[in-house]
Amino acid sequence: MTWWNRLLRRRKMEDQLSRELDFHLAELTADLISQGHSAAEARRRARIELGGPTQVKEDCRDARGTRWAEDFLQDVRYAVRTLRQKPGFAAIALLSLALGTGATTVMFTVIDGVLLKPFAYRDPAGLVELQEQTDWRTPQGNIWSFTNPNYQDCKHVVRSLDMAAWSVHRGTVSGSGTAEYVTGLDMSAELLPLLGVNVAIGRAFLPEDDRLGADPVALVSDSLWQRRFGASSQAIGSKLIFDGTAYTVIGVTPASFRLADDSFDVFTPVGQSTAPRLQNRGAHGFGVWARLRPGATLAQAQTELAVVGRGLAEQYPKTNQGRSFLAKPLKPDVGDLSSTLWMLLGAVSLVLLIACANLASLLLARAVSRERELAMRVALGAGRGRLVRQCLTESAVLAFAGGMLGTVLAAVGIRPFAFFWPGGLPRVQEVQLNWQVLLFALGVSLASGLLFGLAPALRAPARHLEQTLRASARTVTGGGRRLHAVFVAAEIALAVVLLVSAGLLGRTMLRLSALDPGVDVHNVLTARTALSPATLADPDRTRAAWQYLMEQARRVPGVQAIALVDTVPMREGSNEITYTLTVPDPANRDRQPSVLANCVTPDYLKVTGIPLRRGRFLTLDDRKGTQSVAVIDDVMAAQAFPGEDPIGRHVRIGIAPDPVTVVGVVGHVRQYGLAADDRASTRAQLYYPFAQVPDEYVRRWSELLSIAVRTGIDPLNLVEPLRQQVRGATGDQVLYEVNTFEQLASASLARQRFLLLLFGIFAALALLLATIGIYGVLAYLTSQRVPEIGVRMALGATAPSVMWLVLRQSLLMILAGVTLGTAAAWVATRSLVRLVEGVREAEPSTFAVMISLLVIAALGASLIPAQRASRVDPVKALRQD
Repeated sequence: MTWWNRLLRRRKMEDQLSRELDFHLAELTADLISQGHSAAEARRRARIELGGPTQVKEDCRDARGTRWAEDFLQDVRYAVRTLRQKPGFAAIALLSLALGTGATTVMFTVIDGVLLKPFAYRDPAGLVELQEQTDWRTPQGNIWSFTNPNYQDCKHVVRSLDMAAWSVHRGTVSGSGTAEYVTGLDMSAELLPLLGVNVAIGRAFLPEDDRLGADPVALVSDSLWQRRFGASSQAIGSKLIFDGTAYTVIGVTPASFRLADDSFDVFTPVGQSTAPRLQNRGAHGFGVWARLRPGATLAQAQTELAVVGRGLAEQYPKTNQGRSFLAKPLKPDVGDLSSTLWMLLGAVSLVLLIACANLASLLLARAVSRERELAMRVALGAGRGRLVRQCLTESAVLAFAGGMLGTVLAAVGIRPFAFFWPGGLPRVQEVQLNWQVLLFALGVSLASGLLFGLAPALRAPARHLEQTLRASARTVTGGGRRLHAVFVAAEIALAVVLLVSAGLLGRTMLRLSALDPGVDVHNVLTARTALSPATLADPDRTRAAWQYLMEQARRVPGVQAIALVDTVPMREGSNEITYTLTVPDPANRDRQPSVLANCVTPDYLKVTGIPLRRGRFLTLDDRKGTQSVAVIDDVMAAQAFPGEDPIGRHVRIGIAPDPVTVVGVVGHVRQYGLAADDRASTRAQLYYPFAQVPDEYVRRWSELLSIAVRTGIDPLNLVEPLRQQVRGATGDQVLYEVNTFEQLASASLARQRFLLLLFGIFAALALLLATIGIYGVLAYLTSQRVPEIGVRMALGATAPSVMWLVLRQSLLMILAGVTLGTAAAWVATRSLVRLVEGVREAEPSTFAVMISLLVIAALGASLIPAQRASRVDPVKALRQD
């Protein structure tokens, strides 16, 4: 039999072993009787010859090879009985571990799904992302999306890659039913096969669909299929009007399909588009993904792309000089979220470490009280390794149970955590419990058990057994006290880190909430606006549509002022452009200053409440054919015209054919939000009139168009009246992404608020655990020193002096922990400054307040054991031993 079968059948084998020993004993006894010995003498001699039954059985068990497993099961049963005997200790320990491991498991689950898990495409390791790179930098950096001509050249020359391109195409779906604005995707026919994605219903694009002149066809998402077609199979072959073009629906994509982390509703072949940008080698905006062909390597692909880049730079120096192509493995791009998630994992790990230190201290106290029991086991033959294994098994059982409970808490808490993540958690569909997460939870549990069980296990006595057996159960050696002090100091130090971090985030929230956003956030409604596709072909019709939109919106009761704007303050999106005060030098384009350019209509100040500092704002006279004008903010005035009057000065910007004249200066607006504005690389702002936008930019600016409305009532009450009023004659003008300024200002601090909540919870748990830890240690140490305290009081010590004796011991541990924690907290706060927008270096007052809170709580916990010690009856104390 295998050892596993021997282990499972050990009861039966024990019975067989007993019967076999009885048989041999009986046979040997019978032989001895036959030799003339008496029955009693024969049994005595037989037992001597066979050996003691217990020893023989032990030797036989060792020969089975399952002794270690049997000992382990025995240790587990003993550990379970021990926990059942002290349910209070077990409950506190399990809850502490469950909170620590549960929070840690939640964070690892999120990190695994958001950062570590590859895309759910066929063979994701073979996918490659291609980008363009320039030798110079602009406000947008030097990494660019592809242009269609560059993509076509790379596709036809590079032999190591199969490529596919795509471009985001937003527009209005109209026709039957209410018009709605959706996000579409122009893509090459190779994209879905490249990713290994099959349509759920119908068929995918064919190569003949992806060319000029082909019949307009489209795929729709599962969501749009259900919304507009009622999930009917009759949708295949029906017509869908998207952005003014009628498409035949040929298929439905799977409900789970996303391109990276983005979902789309309408998919069209990019090769059918007649947009001029497809022929423009300077028009970026195409994503390019590729798959390595069999036998090809990434280095080989990069070499081929470099050759193509050099050739295009020579052939098209105006657009491709200094431009190359990059190939890198396709991985999820979550921006700065990665550092935030790792930071939170570190924070919850501190809570887990505090819980481990707390349990280590409590288990050490139990180990001290069990020293005579363990010494007795050694005296009876148990080796030191056997005792250590028993103690570690007890810790492992506790840790495993706490870990399993923590995993249950994690399973319950993952969805709420992801739901409340500000702005939505990227790749949230990938955040789920799986075998990697369960393996992590098991590893954390066992590591925790080793961490808090190692010190008690190593205290298992192996020498001086006689002294240990004779010693009082209340004897605590100096080494034991020092080890207790180390654990408490560690808890205090870790708690200081979390408390100071929470205090820093709290001060940051108070400071940011008090900042002036630069606009009057009350009673202002903003919404992106999709104009009727029929008006976008002609710039003059588009300008008329702008004016019609404002006129219609003014008719809504409650509207006090309305303006058009392309970039709304504190909302995602910005238009960073470079400017010069002289004729621009192409050789210095990477050293030109940048400015946030906002296109607005004259009533923009009335709507937003931005203060006018000097000169005038834009008026109705600033229209096409007149002098190009602009208004700048005081940041740009100080940057471009330090110590000078900017009124009447000229600025050259790329989106205006002629230099613009500065006619006014306004206050600065925190365009990036309350937290991010101070750290932004470009803060200067410039406003120019919608009426002077060049014809070639009219369509693009219409795609960026938003309205901003100041109201006399609750802005959200005007959402539906505005939508109905601005639908247009054809009913295909849509308002979407509706927000108030108050919502945008609040959302700009959402991450800081969320982190403050999490760190506040972590700090509260750390404070609670540290307080419980110091109370438990002092209470235990004090109870062990009762005879000593009795002697002191018998010799004349007063109650205050006894209290000071205990509090002094507590103060030493607190002081050591605070000293170490302050140094660690200083490092942690500097990390917060780098990772969290709006956070400044911690002031001494933050350290003082949070450390004082911890010291007061710790001393409060120490006061109870100290008072108990001061009331010891010396006579009873001396009689206890």
